[in-house]
Amino acid sequence: MGKRIHYLLYFLAILVLFAACSDQFAGALFKGQYPHQRYLTQLSNAGLQHSVLYKQWEEAAVRSLTHPTAITIPHHESAYLAPAQPLAIGYSFDARQGEQLQVDVAVRSSIFTQVFVDLFEVPQDTAHNHKHLISADTGSTALSWIVRRDGQYLLRIQPELLAELSFSLRLTAEPSLANPVEPAAKQHIGSVFGDARDGGRRTHEGIDIFAPRLTPVLASADGVVSRVGDNRLGGKVVWLRPKGQGVTLYYAHLDSQLVKTGQLVKTGDTVGLMGNTGNARTTPPHLHFGIYGRGGAIDPLPFVRPEKSTPPKIRVDTTRLGDTLRIASELGMGVSRHSPAIVEAAYRNGYRVVLPDSGKYFIGTDHLKPLTGIRPIRLDQPHTLYARPDTSSARITELPIGERTAVIAEFAEFLLIERPLRGWILR
Repeated sequence: MGKRIHYLLYFLAILVLFAACSDQFAGALFKGQYPHQRYLTQLSNAGLQHSVLYKQWEEAAVRSLTHPTAITIPHHESAYLAPAQPLAIGYSFDARQGEQLQVDVAVRSSIFTQVFVDLFEVPQDTAHNHKHLISADTGSTALSWIVRRDGQYLLRIQPELLAELSFSLRLTAEPSLANPVEPAAKQHIGSVFGDARDGGRRTHEGIDIFAPRLTPVLASADGVVSRVGDNRLGGKVVWLRPKGQGVTLYYAHLDSQLVKTGQLVKTGDTVGLMGNTGNARTTPPHLHFGIYGRGGAIDPLPFVRPEKSTPPKIRVDTTRLGDTLRIASELGMGVSRHSPAIVEAAYRNGYRVVLPDSGKYFIGTDHLKPLTGIRPIRLDQPHTLYARPDTSSARITELPIGERTAVIAEFAEFLLIERPLRGWILR
């Protein structure tokens, strides 16, 4: 079976290469397309657009976005996609403006496998399509993206046709801005965005970072100093506009300012020294650090300290990836005891499994058992053996009355039997 898949993959690669090289309009066709789209175009040019494999691959790509797996950042998992049927995995997660998403997919394959890694933004209006943001470069499986607005995002991972793929995914959120206070200084955040001020008459529009007086206050990004001045609340202040970010940084309560309006600065340049000027005269020295965009004040914490860089460790056996196990307990959630479950991924202390109806669930190892016999049975009438628990699926064979076999799993109105061939029969 493995050799056959490799031959098919080789043949497919030749077709795609031929189509890509022979099409005199290839440059125009691919212009503006990201790698996943270019691959579909190549398959189509190779004459495969009407094949079952092409349709299954395209449908898997769409389904991964419409029925993604919900995760939280940071996330780390090991996963496996079998070559028998085109598959894709979609991940849904929330991200905050200012976080820099880091996606790293470490591929484990005996042969070179093209893997498509794409990031999308989920629109607030469900009538609109997902917005494609960025793809990993061709030949790469890593990407980085600075989040422009709070919201829901989707990550899709899909290998090329007929590819067998094991991979490790690491998704983290890193700071998109450097620390605005000298990193070597002893410091702590004493007040956060949204805290009440003046008896609740207003809210805090930044974060307060406390450190010793005269601690250097630094440029958090390359940019231009847009204004240096004084005001009643902030005392001595500096406004900095980072290059290409569409926001303005606000440094307040400085003891002194060491830059001038219009000055170009690099990340880490000193813009002032920490103090307690303005309405902070009665407090210990600290930096009020604010960020402003077109809509007003933005929480600076995700920009400088998202604290989503260390995913939980995988604490289960990753050699079970791709195995078919059996649900050992009644779990609710539409998951019935004795259902067969294909192990798609391992993370934290359990597995993400796929049931025969394509439903995906995270299940702890205590609720899974090997796919062994539940009970023996003797058929009291003829039965059709189906490839899947669905009477419209392929028919493997017809089983006669009196056939002795063993039930190894159950799903809905079907029984999975082991012999004479593995397949499904109606109860």
